[in-house]
Amino acid sequence: MTLIVHLSDTHFGTEIPAVVDALRNIVSARKPDLIIVSGDITQRARRAEFDAAKRFFQSLPPPLLVIPGNHDIPLFDLLARGLFPYRNYCAALGRQSGTWFGGDVAVFGFNSTSPLRHTRGKLSPAHFKATLKEAPPESPRNCIRIACVHQPLHTAWMQDAHNRLIDVEATAEQFSRHDFDLVLSGHVHVPYIATTRESFPALNRHFILSGAGTATSYRTRPGAPNSFNFIETGSNGEDAEVDITLCRFDEEKSEFLENPPYRFRRVQDGWKEIPPDISQVAAPG
Repeated sequence: MTLIVHLSDTHFGTEIPAVVDALRNIVSARKPDLIIVSGDITQRARRAEFDAAKRFFQSLPPPLLVIPGNHDIPLFDLLARGLFPYRNYCAALGRQSGTWFGGDVAVFGFNSTSPLRHTRGKLSPAHFKATLKEAPPESPRNCIRIACVHQPLHTAWMQDAHNRLIDVEATAEQFSRHDFDLVLSGHVHVPYIATTRESFPALNRHFILSGAGTATSYRTRPGAPNSFNFIETGSNGEDAEVDITLCRFDEEKSEFLENPPYRFRRVQDGWKEIPPDISQVAAPG
């Protein structure tokens, strides 16, 4: 069993101190095996914002895998955007992509941003292949393979569809063909947890999509408070299950509260959601 924390869109420079403290408390208490942050670490890619983000990440239990988002590239400083777009990011956080292997899980973090684009993202085939080569040859054959990108493959709200990755159909096919089990994202500040069975029905092998909301910023959207996800994986040979728990910030209690988990099982053609056991739900009254 592996426990992963998936954070996204922290947007340091717009963070809410009470939410930052609550997030630190719940993550530290659970002691995850890995923390993944899927981009938009800062609001305007300024050095002070990255420094604040680094201090926060250092206060959490390691290890940490971070990728950049479009907000982590300078917007108004055109010289920096053109010549050294990731300078402040790399100075604080290191690589723009990365991998982590442990237990029953292999994680691949991809940089889907580009200084030539504003908010749109794309996963280039060359970058995809280069990152896959970092997998150790002795990694378990049936481990759960997790990809992390900033921009989503699918969104909960139709008005956000334009924020999906460029060439999204081809990208989904690429993840499916390389036996990925779970693809994490952020960007739109609205959580989305489902399989690809409805969004990409033509895939030969279906996988799970898990988009996180904004973890710590006041830049929330109506009906979507600050949130993040816990991901628990279990794999035993061909059998594998994943539980994803959405945690939302409660302003009255000033803490993150866990929703009932989404549960998924690996089957012959990929992944399917396990319906909740209604017999375990208490009757009203």
